[in-house]
Amino acid sequence: MSRNVSRAERIYHVFGVPLRTGSLYPGNENDAQAYRAVQIISRLQASGCQVKDEGDIALPSYLPHHDVPPIKNWPGPRIAWDCVSQSITPFLQQRGHVPLLIGCDCSIVVGTTQALMGVAGRDVHILYVDGHGDSFPPQPDKCFSAATVGLWLITHASAFWAGPPIDPSQVTVLGWHDHNAPPAEEEGVRSFPLTLVRQKGPREIARQALQAIPDSASILLHFDIDVLNKGEMPAAYFPSPEGLNMAEAQELLSTILADSRIAVIEVSEYAALRDFEQTYVSSIVDLLATGLRTKE
Repeated sequence: MSRNVSRAERIYHVFGVPLRTGSLYPGNENDAQAYRAVQIISRLQASGCQVKDEGDIALPSYLPHHDVPPIKNWPGPRIAWDCVSQSITPFLQQRGHVPLLIGCDCSIVVGTTQALMGVAGRDVHILYVDGHGDSFPPQPDKCFSAATVGLWLITHASAFWAGPPIDPSQVTVLGWHDHNAPPAEEEGVRSFPLTLVRQKGPREIARQALQAIPDSASILLHFDIDVLNKGEMPAAYFPSPEGLNMAEAQELLSTILADSRIAVIEVSEYAALRDFEQTYVSSIVDLLATGLRTKE
């Protein structure tokens, strides 16, 4: 039976993820609190969404912080991914129930992919809206953050996660602009760089990306706010002068979020310590509320 449901039918379950696996020092793990402070739940409800706040995912308090190769803070990321997977799986098993994760870093895609595959099998697709490719392979003599290697991990067999890997053709990266960290297109990952998004328009690029995904697939939408330029979103963990403006991001997200195959939504790399007035997290909530709107 098809799991596809319209926006009006969906029930969103908001989870905070109190961990940033890319950080060497603790202290900025509670970014989901800022989303709640600007009333994400009531604002989504005002847009017509059925939404429930499931609180923060319970993670152990003893997770390590270190800079030892190959992956920073290991095995903290793996522990977090398993906790996330266990927490959202019961909702994925119910048709029309969509986990919405906030306060996380990009490595969360490993845990959410693991959970989605556990329910939907191999018929999944990752739409990765991000300023970076996040596909560096782990190296024995270099320490990468888990966020930097996330897409590599989910597309390769390794001991770093539960797997099995998905085919690179099941990943589409949209809006990337960091040419020092491009997606692994040579391995089959499909990508639409910022230049192409601007050339053809965000709505058309989103349409092309969605059209290429099988009708039966369950879609995981990963939205890293560093796809926005620094002028629009200085509260990104890795801000860049390049990137989409708010209007372009809204057009891209609204087109994607209208698709009935959306099964998981994750919003990553917001740094609350760069947003004391909570202006920018409010802008992120605006993007979501508009993209998920079911009523005027």
